[in-house]
Amino acid sequence: MEKTSKTLLKISFSGSKAHRIREIKELIKNKKYTRVIEVFGGSCCISNNLKRDNHVKEAIANDYDHYFDNFKDNINYKEKLIDKLIELGFVKSNKTLSKDKREELQNLITDIQDNKNLLKYLAKNFVFSSKRSTKDLNVSDFCYFMDELSTKYDKEFYANLKNVHLDSLDYKDFIKKYSTFNDRDTLIILDPPYLNSYQKQYCNGKYFGLSETIRLLHTMKHLKNDFIFFNMIEKDSVDLLSLFGLNFTYNTIKTSLSSNNPREDFLAYVTFDEKESKYNPCLN
Repeated sequence: MEKTSKTLLKISFSGSKAHRIREIKELIKNKKYTRVIEVFGGSCCISNNLKRDNHVKEAIANDYDHYFDNFKDNINYKEKLIDKLIELGFVKSNKTLSKDKREELQNLITDIQDNKNLLKYLAKNFVFSSKRSTKDLNVSDFCYFMDELSTKYDKEFYANLKNVHLDSLDYKDFIKKYSTFNDRDTLIILDPPYLNSYQKQYCNGKYFGLSETIRLLHTMKHLKNDFIFFNMIEKDSVDLLSLFGLNFTYNTIKTSLSSNNPREDFLAYVTFDEKESKYNPCLN
């Protein structure tokens, strides 16, 4: 298939893997995958970009928390809210809003307190990153006015996302429905809640810890589909994948959720059709 190089499709989404997409494309450039399935969808940016750029013929993503159910409406809400704030004299700044401005902002959005996906979508412009990544959002967390105000890129992302088949299932049911044993044509993307993070919540508040991660990798070992696996601490992740005897390469980059919260972002590419060493210490 023809491969094209375009601007990345991405939206503001805590934990998005948009910054790893070019790396993934490089990893799989010599493979002939015809489909990709993204088991823990999040922003669905990996499947969206691979499909848009013709790296695969089919892309399937698990929008398990229904984030995109009303995304067009959420975009429209943001546009109207931004216009209203500018009309009221709000000015972009990376500093906390004054008490009066905070109250003015929060009073404007009290009606969406129970709309968790809309709050999550708006958070990039109004909630500090440390709170976006560690807790359920509330209107009271909206306390600054910053970042990209235009919805141009969100609209482009959503227009292309219509070419990705979205479903909403528990990850075990999703894997069972969309994968088959020893499928050489499919690449599976796994970005589960991280082992070493404080946020281990998964779909309606379910806990996703060590035992669930082990269960996931056990499933993948027996499924024998090539997959990308994201997690947090490199040493722990390497030890875990090695324990399963998987063949993989990996790369870890440093990211920062906030100035006081640096972390490792681990990516492993696991394959089942190579007879080389158990694992390589780096991709390069």
